Amino acid sequence: MPGPESSVQRHIALDISDRAGDRVHHIEMELDSGRVYHAMVAHSAVRQALIERLVDTGCAAIVPPDGGLIGNLKVWENLVLPAAYHGGGAHRYAELEQRAADLFAGFGISGTGFDALCTTLPDHLTPFEQRLCGFVRAMFTAPRIMVYDSLFDGLSRDHTGKVLAFDRVYHSRQGLPGTSLHLTADLPTLPDLGAHGTFHL
Repeated sequence: MPGPESSVQRHIALDISDRAGDRVHHIEMELDSGRVYHAMVAHSAVRQALIERLVDTGCAAIVPPDGGLIGNLKVWENLVLPAAYHGGGAHRYAELEQRAADLFAGFGISGTGFDALCTTLPDHLTPFEQRLCGFVRAMFTAPRIMVYDSLFDGLSRDHTGKVLAFDRVYHSRQGLPGTSLHLTADLPTLPDLGAHGTFHL
């Protein structure tokens, strides 16, 4: 019999106001664990407010188009920044290095390629590499909700397929069923996300 946390529904609600304080958008979303959702967001202000609301839940990780990486830190320093903030010691860093190596290897980056990537500054990465690094860092936090923000913009077909694989990796490696949410514009070239539900915001 599934445990009490094997299936969790989260209710996300927020009001978005204009500069005069008048409510212009009301959003409600029901997100079930183990599911994939797609939100087509027309306005950047709505997307940003939704992201902030999801972060406020304390259980979501966001993967933005630039990976959310700090420009003057090398990739490895970016990846372990949350662990460095909370403290973890040498054992924790060794564990993260092994996890990172496994995750990157799944996308064809291993050995000297992995070593070189870890010592690179974010500005020298391709858009796909930035998003992959952001995804790996998000995986380190074991989020209950994984949010992909506009990750398909400007990618080749090959890299689009690899970004689609993020979700398969996320759901296969979670100890408990997680929820994933793709935030996109309404693009004619958008790939099939295999979503269980779509929101038009």
